[in-house]
Amino acid sequence: MATPPGDDVATEAVQTLLDRLQFVHALLDGPKDKRTLVSETDFSRSTVNRAVRDLEGKGLVERTNGEYRPTAYGELLADEFTSLLESAAFAWNVRDVLEEIPTDELDFDLARLADATITTPTPANPSAPLERVVEIKRTASTLRSLASGRSPGALDAHERGLEAGDAAFESVLSAELLSWLAADPDRRQQVADLLAYDDLDVYVYDDDIAVPLGITEDVVFFGVSSPEGAPVALVESADQSVRDWAVETFEATRNAAERVTRDHLDEYADS
Repeated sequence: MATPPGDDVATEAVQTLLDRLQFVHALLDGPKDKRTLVSETDFSRSTVNRAVRDLEGKGLVERTNGEYRPTAYGELLADEFTSLLESAAFAWNVRDVLEEIPTDELDFDLARLADATITTPTPANPSAPLERVVEIKRTASTLRSLASGRSPGALDAHERGLEAGDAAFESVLSAELLSWLAADPDRRQQVADLLAYDDLDVYVYDDDIAVPLGITEDVVFFGVSSPEGAPVALVESADQSVRDWAVETFEATRNAAERVTRDHLDEYADS
């Protein structure tokens, strides 16, 4: 197949951008002269001279009144390349669980998870994701959650926070999870006791909860499960786009759910 005439030029421009990306990023903050670039990048004057010459030669930056700035072409390529690097970082970060992530349910750019913390099961601790959820709940002062997994430790975490008087929780449970909690007399009584607290609101959602998630004052977390329902990973992120998605998802689900009362526990215990 013949190579289009512009392909070689574009390839060279991308390679130059890759080699000199740090300088382009410095210029994206605003026009700068060579002395400022030397100061901000910690490269020598000769390296800066070569960098701006290379970038200017490929049409990526331009010089005006002694200062350099990205061209529209250079800014576009830099933005696209940065997005690609973020996507690559995300893919590497979650490479072991990538196939299980419910991408259709995540209404944000997955590259926003490039800096996410991933907890996965290990042979020594197959329940590591669930244990991490309990740990987060123990230290949270506020928590909104969509829950479908069976984790008795979560009830204990809620109980400790509410008894201390320094936590507030709002939780939407799947109908299956509420049935499981209500079926055991001890768990049912623990939930009934928790419902007496003013700082806890519990709801039941009749449909499946596609992505179990939690929103604390500091972080958003969501679970990833296998097709069989086994926990595969817990993803934690402080990214604002991820938080916006989580808040919107939580509020839409809560608004479609029904507030749980003690009467529900008896009803679901028999279901």
